[in-house]
Amino acid sequence: MAFVGEAILSSFFDTLFDKLSSVLIDYTRQVQVHDELNKWEKTLKKINAVLEDAEEKQMEEKVVKIWLDDLSDLAYDVEDILDDLATQALGRQLMVETQPSTSKFRSLIPSCCTSFTPSAIKFNVEMRTKIENITARLENISSRKNNLLSTEKNSGKRSAKTREIPHTTSLVDEPIVYGRETEKAAIVDSLLHYHEPSDDAVRVIAIIGMAGVGKTTLAQFAYNHDGVKSHFDLRVWVCVSDEFDVVGVTRTILQSVASTSRKSDAKDLNQLQVQLNDELSGKKFLLVLDDVWSQDCNKWNLLYKPMRTGAQGSRVIVTTRDQRVVPAVRASSAYPLEVLSNDDCLSLFAQHAFIHTRNFDNHPHLRAVGERIVKKCRGLPLAAKALGGMLRTQLNRDAWEEILGSKIWELPKENNSILPALKLSYHHLPSHLKCCFAYCSIFPKDYEFNVDELVLLWMGEGFLHQVNRKKQMEEIGTAYFHELLARSFFQQSNHHSSQFVMHDLIHDLAQLVAGDVCFNLEDKLENDDQHAISARARHSCFTRQEFEVVGKFEAFDKAKNLRTLIAVPITMPQDSFTLSGKISNQVLHNLIMPMRYLRVLSLTDYIMGELPCLIGELIHLRYLNFSNSRIQSLPNSVGHLYNLQTLILRGCHELTELPIGIGKLKNLRHLDITRTSRLREMPFQFSNLTNLQVLTRFIVSKSRGVGIDELKNCSNLQGVLSISSLQEVVDVGEARAPNLKDKKKIEELTMQWSNDSWDVRNDICELHVLESLQPRENLKRLTIAFYGGSKFPSWLGDPSFSVMVELTLKNCQKCMLLPNLGGLSVLKVLCIEGMSQVKSIGAEFYGESMNPFASLKELRFKDMPEWENWSHSNFIKENVGTFPHLEKFFMRKCPKLIGELPKCLQSLVELEVLECPGLMCGLPKLASLRELTLKECDEAVLGGAQFDLPSLVTVNLIQISRLTCLRTGFTRSLVALQELRIYNCDGLTCLWEEQWLPCNLKKLEIRDCANLEKLSNGLQTLTRLEELEIWSCPKLESFPDSGFPPMLRRLELFYCEGLKSLPHNYSSCPLEVLTIECSPFLKCFPNGELPTTLKNLRIRNCLSLESLPEGLMHHNSTSSSNTCCLETLLIDNCSSLNSFPTGELPFTLKKLSITRCTNLESVSEKMSPNSTALEYLQLMEYPNLKSLQGCLDSLRKLVINDCGGLECFPERGLSIPNLEYLKIEGCENLKSLTHQMRNLKSLRSLTISECLGLESFPKEGLAPNLASLGINNCKNLKTPISEWGFDTLTTLSHLIIREMFPDMVSFPVKESRLLFSLTRLYIDGMESLASLALCNLISLRSLDISNCPNLWSLGPLPATLEELFISGCPTIEERYLKEGGEYWSNVAHIPCIYEGIQRYDIVDWMLDGIIDDLTFLDFNDSNFLI
Repeated sequence: MAFVGEAILSSFFDTLFDKLSSVLIDYTRQVQVHDELNKWEKTLKKINAVLEDAEEKQMEEKVVKIWLDDLSDLAYDVEDILDDLATQALGRQLMVETQPSTSKFRSLIPSCCTSFTPSAIKFNVEMRTKIENITARLENISSRKNNLLSTEKNSGKRSAKTREIPHTTSLVDEPIVYGRETEKAAIVDSLLHYHEPSDDAVRVIAIIGMAGVGKTTLAQFAYNHDGVKSHFDLRVWVCVSDEFDVVGVTRTILQSVASTSRKSDAKDLNQLQVQLNDELSGKKFLLVLDDVWSQDCNKWNLLYKPMRTGAQGSRVIVTTRDQRVVPAVRASSAYPLEVLSNDDCLSLFAQHAFIHTRNFDNHPHLRAVGERIVKKCRGLPLAAKALGGMLRTQLNRDAWEEILGSKIWELPKENNSILPALKLSYHHLPSHLKCCFAYCSIFPKDYEFNVDELVLLWMGEGFLHQVNRKKQMEEIGTAYFHELLARSFFQQSNHHSSQFVMHDLIHDLAQLVAGDVCFNLEDKLENDDQHAISARARHSCFTRQEFEVVGKFEAFDKAKNLRTLIAVPITMPQDSFTLSGKISNQVLHNLIMPMRYLRVLSLTDYIMGELPCLIGELIHLRYLNFSNSRIQSLPNSVGHLYNLQTLILRGCHELTELPIGIGKLKNLRHLDITRTSRLREMPFQFSNLTNLQVLTRFIVSKSRGVGIDELKNCSNLQGVLSISSLQEVVDVGEARAPNLKDKKKIEELTMQWSNDSWDVRNDICELHVLESLQPRENLKRLTIAFYGGSKFPSWLGDPSFSVMVELTLKNCQKCMLLPNLGGLSVLKVLCIEGMSQVKSIGAEFYGESMNPFASLKELRFKDMPEWENWSHSNFIKENVGTFPHLEKFFMRKCPKLIGELPKCLQSLVELEVLECPGLMCGLPKLASLRELTLKECDEAVLGGAQFDLPSLVTVNLIQISRLTCLRTGFTRSLVALQELRIYNCDGLTCLWEEQWLPCNLKKLEIRDCANLEKLSNGLQTLTRLEELEIWSCPKLESFPDSGFPPMLRRLELFYCEGLKSLPHNYSSCPLEVLTIECSPFLKCFPNGELPTTLKNLRIRNCLSLESLPEGLMHHNSTSSSNTCCLETLLIDNCSSLNSFPTGELPFTLKKLSITRCTNLESVSEKMSPNSTALEYLQLMEYPNLKSLQGCLDSLRKLVINDCGGLECFPERGLSIPNLEYLKIEGCENLKSLTHQMRNLKSLRSLTISECLGLESFPKEGLAPNLASLGINNCKNLKTPISEWGFDTLTTLSHLIIREMFPDMVSFPVKESRLLFSLTRLYIDGMESLASLALCNLISLRSLDISNCPNLWSLGPLPATLEELFISGCPTIEERYLKEGGEYWSNVAHIPCIYEGIQRYDIVDWMLDGIIDDLTFLDFNDSNFLI
C-alpha cells in the first residue's frame, strides 16, 4: 500500500535526518552509538531510492508487500529509538540547566560524566541491545531489497497501470440524471446566455466534487443538450486526467475541430497553436476539459492562447476534484456538487440493478436490503451505479446481503469502478498528506472532525514537517487539512459548519491504505475480529462507553507499540448531550502503562479520580487530553514528559493544581485549562514555556512566585487568553512586562480581577495597571470583569480596534461612566453588566461619531441598580437612529431607569425588558420586532398613544404592575401576533378592551393571574386561535356565553379553582385535547355530544364532578349518531364520580387510566368487546375493580395498583396476546396470576409487588420471553426460587428480588440456574443471605445489594461488571469496598462502586432499560401517567 510504502517511509526519513541534529550527535557520541546510526542512515538512503518501485510492485507481488510491511515496522522502531535518545539527551540537558548557579562543584563536572549514574548506565545497556537488534533487522531488509526491487535508476517513474486512470468520452450512458435538475439547468443557462458583461470572449465554468459524485455525467448531459448543440459552432471533449500535457491537449483539440484535409501531425507546440488559432478564429465553441488536476497557471495560460480568437460566447467546462483548480483555470462560475439525496440514489441504484423495470416492483423482497445498500453509498452516484451493476445478475437476497456487508476493497473487481476512482485521488496526494489522510481511518464513520484538534493530533504524531521556520507547525497542519478538503477528502458537516466529516467510502479508502497500522477497536469487536489486531499496529481509537470494563481492552494486549490511543464520545458532536464514561483506576493503569511508545493519549469525558502516578514514564507522549474528567491533579511525573506539545484539561472542574515540574516542558505549545474554576494558581517556572502557542488561562499567583511577568517570554500566544487574579498586580512596570500589545495573534482576551475586597482596593493603581495592559488592535473579543478602577483606560473604545466584534464589561463596580464605545465600527455584541455606580449614560457613551455603533446587532444591559437616565447623542441623525442594525436588545434589573428607550430601532427583532419598574415610557416604533418580553415593568410601557408593531409575533407579559387589561392602543397594533403569554399579573381582571383583538392569534397562555374574573366576550372572534391554556386563575368561574373560538384545538385548564362550567357550544370547535385539573366546583359537562375531533380527555382532581359527558360513550343502537373518536381518557381523583354514562367506551380508545376514583363503578362492564385499539390500561386505587373483561387483544401495557377488590383473573385466563408490560402492585387479595401466563409470549416485563395474598406462580411457568422480572415483598409466595423456571427464561436480563426469602443463606441456590443473559441483578432485604456465587453470570453489568446484614462474601465477580451498589451490608463494606481491604482487589476493576446508596426506585430504574426498547405511545408522558 502507498501508505506503508512511500508515504510513511519518506516522511520517516525526513524526521530521521532532523533528529540527527548537533545536540543528538553530541549525545550519541557520548553513549557510543553514533557510528551505528551513521550506518543506518546510509542503508536507509539506499532503500529510499527504491520505495516508489516497491509501491508499484506490492499491488501484484505479495512478497514485496511483506517486505514493505517489515520495513514500515522497522521504521517505527527506529524512530522510537531516536526518540529515546533525544529525550534522554534533553532530560540531561535540563538537569544541568536547572542546577543552582551557586553550585560550583556541579559546574566542574563534565556533562559526559552524568552518564555514569545507575539509571543512565541501565539506559545505555538497554539502548545498545535495541540498536543491535535494529541493525540486524535493517541488514536483513537491505539484503532482501536487492532480490526484489529495481535499482535507483527507475526511481520516480510511476506505472500508469497501477493508477488505473479511467478515460471518459462525451457520450451519455445514463438515460436519466437523478437529483441534478437544478445544477443541469444552471449550467445550460450559463452556456447559452450572457448574464454579466465581460471582456473575455471565452468564459470558464467549473464543476467541482469528490470522486464519483457525477461531475462527468453532468458535463455530458450539458454537452449533449439539444439547445447547446445548436448554439455552438464547434464542440470538443478532452479527457485531461492527471498528466496535464499542453502539447497533447492542444493536439487533441485541433484534431477534433480540423477538417480531415487540415489535420496535422505536427509535434511542435507553436505549429499546433497557430493551426488551432486559425480553426477557432471567429467561431463560437464549447470545450469540455474533463478530470482536470493541474493547478499550474502558466500551463493554463499557454493552453488558452489560441482560444482567445474564438467568438464571443464561447465556453470552457472544466470538471475537477480539487477546489484549487478553479482559480487556476480562471473560472467565472463554479458548481460544487453535493451527494444525492437517498431517494435519488435509490432510483439510480434500481436503474442499474434492474435493467428492464428500473425499479423494485418485480422484486419487492430485495427492497429492504437494497435500501440499506444505498444508504451505504451515502449519496455517491458512482457507488450506486457500481453496486447496482454488480447485482444486476444476482437477484437473490444472499448475494445482496454479502455486498451490504463488504468493504469497498472486498467487492468483486468486475464492474467495480469505485475503488479505482477513489484510489486515483489518493495517488495524487503528496506523501505527507497520505500519512495524515490514512491516520483518520482510526476514527469511526460519521465522526465529526474539528480542524484544530486534528492538526494537534497530526503534530503529536510527527506528520507535520516544518521546512520553513517562519511558519508554525499549527499553520502547516491547517494548510494540510485545507488541501485535503480542497481535494474532496473531507466534507463540511451538515450539523456544525465548523466541523467536517469523511464520506463513508473515503473512510473505507483510508482504512484500506492504512492497513494493519491503524485500527478502530469497535470495528474489530463488532466483526469479532479482535484476534486479527496486528502487533504492527501503531494507531487506534475506541468509542467511549458509559462503563469501561477490563475485558474490553484485552484486544490491545498484542498492540503494545501503539502510538495513538483515543477515546471518542458515545454520541457524535451533533448531539447536545455527551455521556460521561466511567473507568476504574486499575483498568486505566493496566490499559495505558504497558503502551510505552504512546505519543497521543486522549481520554476525554471520563469520570476518573486520578491518573497513574508513573505516567511520566511514557516519555514519547506529545499529546495529552483529559478534558471534562474529574481529576483533581496530575502526577508530578508529568513534568518528565519533555516531548509534550499539547496538554488539554478543558472542563476539568475539580482540577486544583498543575504539576510542579510543568516549567520543564519546553516543547509545550498548547495548554488548555478553560473551565477549570477550582484552579487557583500557576506552577513555578512558567516563564520557561517559551514555545506556548495557546494558553487559554493564566492565573496571577504571586504567592507562588508566579507574576504576570511570566507571560513575557510567551511571545507566540494566539487565539484565546484569560488572565485572572489581576488584583495581585500592583506595579505598572509589572503590568507592562507581558507586553500584550505585541502579542498580535491573540484574538480573544479576558482580563479579570477578584470579586472581593472592594473597599481596600486602590482604584488609581488598578486604572494604571489596566492602562498598561493594552492589547494589540487586532483583538476581536474583549472581556473586562471585576475591575476596580473608577474609570476605564484611554485605549478602551479607541477606533483603532477596528476588528473588535464583541465587548463585555462585567461587574466593574467603581466605574461611574461608561467608556466611549460608539466608534468601534464593526462591534456586533456589547454586554454591560453589574456597573453598580453608573447613574447616567449619555453622549460620552456614543462619542462624536455621526453613525455610532454602526454594526451593533446585540446589546445587553444587566444589573445596573443606580442607572437612572439614558440620554442620546446630539450628533446622531434622527432618520438613522442610535443603533441602526440592532437586532437583539436585552435590559435586565435596571430598577431606577426612567425616560425613553432609543428610537428608530428599525432592525430590532427581539426586545426583552426585565425588572425595570421605573421605566414609564411607551414602546418606540419597532417595525421589525418579532418577539417582545416584559417582566416586572409598569403598565405604562404598554400604554403609549401610538404603537407601530406590525411584525410582532410573540408577546410575553410577566408581573406587569397596574395592568388591569390590554388597552386598545396596544392590541390594535398586534396585526401579526400569533402567541400571547400573560403570567403573574395580579391586577388583571379581564384580558382586553373589546375592540381590535389580535385576529391572527394562534396560542394564548394565561398563568397565575389571581384576580382574572372573565375572558372577554370577543374570544370567539379570535378565528385563528388553536391553543388556549389557563393556569392558576382561581376567580375565573366561566367562559363567555359566545363560546370558544371556532378553530380551537387544545384547551387546558389547571388549578382554576373557581371554575363551575364550560360553554354549551364547546362541541362546535375542532377540539382535539381537553384537560381539566383541580377545578373542585365543576360538577358536570354541558349536555350534548363531545367534539367529534376530540382525541385526548384528561380530568384530574375535580372532586365535585358527578358525571362524565354523555357524548363520551358509544351506543350500539343503529339510531345513535355518536361519532366520538377519543383515543386517550384519563380520570384521576374524582371522588364524587360514581358511574359512567350509558353505553360502551369508544372502540377508538388507545389509552385508559382510572386512578383514585374510589366510588366509580367497575370499568370492565363498559369496555367494548369490539375494541381492538386499547394499548395501555392503568387502574389504581380503584376498589370496585373485580375483574378484567372486554377485548384486550391489542393491550401492550397493563398497570394495576392498590385494587383491593381484585382477587383473581378470569378462569379462562387473560387473552392479551400482545401484552409487553405487566405491573401488579398492592393488590392484597390477589391469590394467583393468570393460568395462561405461558401464553403471554409478547410479555417482556413483569413486576409483582406487595401482593401479600399471592401464594404461588402458575404451574405452567412464567411468560417465556421475559426480559425483566421483579418480585417485591410477596411474603406468602410459596413457590421456591428453584421452581421459577429460570432455565426457560432465556431472554431474562433484569432480575429484582426484594424483601423475599428471609431464610435463604446463599444465592443462587444450587437447584436454580440463573441465566447467562442476565445483565442487572438487584437483591434487597434478604436478612439471612451470607454468600453469593455469580461468576457464571458472564453478561452481568450491574449488581445492587441492599439490607443484607449477614452477607460476608460476594464470591468471584464477573469481569463484565460495570456497577456495584452496596448498602446496609456492613461486612461487605468493610472487606470489599475499602482500599486496602481484604478483598478490594476483587472489585477494583469495576468502574462504578457506590457505598451506602440505596435506590428506592430501583424497580422503575431497572425497568427503564426495557421500556426504552418498547414503542409505547407517550407512556412516559407526565400529563398522562401519575
